[in-house]
Amino acid sequence: MDQLLWPIAFALTAVPVGGLLLDRLFDVPARRFFAVLGLPWIIGLVAVVAAADPIGPLVLWGALGGVLGSVALDAVRLAGVRAGAFPLDMPKMFGILLAGLAPELQRNLIARMVEVTAALPEEDRRRALAPRIAAMGRLSERRRSIVAAGMIAGLSRLPEELRQAMLSTQLSLLAAGPAETRQAVMGTMTRAMSGPLAVPYGQPRGMPQVPMATFRGLAEVALARTLEEAGVTWRRIHLYGYGWHFLMGATFGAQYTLLVGSGSLPLAILWGTFVWLAMMVVMPPMMPMVRFPAWFPVVPFVAHIAFVLPIAWVALVLLPSAATAGSLLGLLVSP
Repeated sequence: MDQLLWPIAFALTAVPVGGLLLDRLFDVPARRFFAVLGLPWIIGLVAVVAAADPIGPLVLWGALGGVLGSVALDAVRLAGVRAGAFPLDMPKMFGILLAGLAPELQRNLIARMVEVTAALPEEDRRRALAPRIAAMGRLSERRRSIVAAGMIAGLSRLPEELRQAMLSTQLSLLAAGPAETRQAVMGTMTRAMSGPLAVPYGQPRGMPQVPMATFRGLAEVALARTLEEAGVTWRRIHLYGYGWHFLMGATFGAQYTLLVGSGSLPLAILWGTFVWLAMMVVMPPMMPMVRFPAWFPVVPFVAHIAFVLPIAWVALVLLPSAATAGSLLGLLVSP
């Protein structure tokens, strides 16, 4: 029975982080994902935990360690946020996703970039826009429409003089570029200006990245504007975002105990390093607008080591020793 329940339990613990990856990497809205799978997931997890004694304690004690670990991680992470070591406070982003406001945030990010670019002197504006116009021409129509929606929103917020200057620079760059780029960009922009544009869910992958510090400044304005437009409070965003954040921490803790049971401190550090490495791999495609600095991995690494220390303590001290037999390690070494 344990051999059957173990993979089911492990798969269920992967649902919270799976919803994030599907949203940011494959354009599957997290809000819709959890609306469809949330209740079946809870029922399935409760059923698996209640069905077998070795599996239940592994999941529950591991989840407790993961919650405590999330508190330890946040002590490092929040210090890093204040020091500018992250592109934004990630639970805020989680809250935006669960509130269904990701397209609005994306539009406001691009719109804010338009506002900042328009305020530059003409030569600086041309240098900033030239690679963006060229990249926009290479995008699929689907991705290009995401950029166009943000550009139109940004242009609409400019004073008339700046708007005309921005349009003049864009048209000049398009006229000097390849015909296919001009046709693609102007076609999408014309459709966007002629009426409401059906903007798909997703991110404009393929556009030039901006330094993380620049993105952080854009995101602060765009986040506040998105919430104001939607009439959503920061309390709601924090509730959604931190709830999801701690849920992912709990399931990472449960995965550790499902894998090794009581484990050991070296195994816990190895688990924290694995989770950190996975984060470093997925962060760039999850946030394609950001150019991360070379030093970016340092603070997340420290945070993830802090994360696994409470998990290791709970597993070693509080997890019933008999439960280890139901872990993957226990199943593999049992006669």
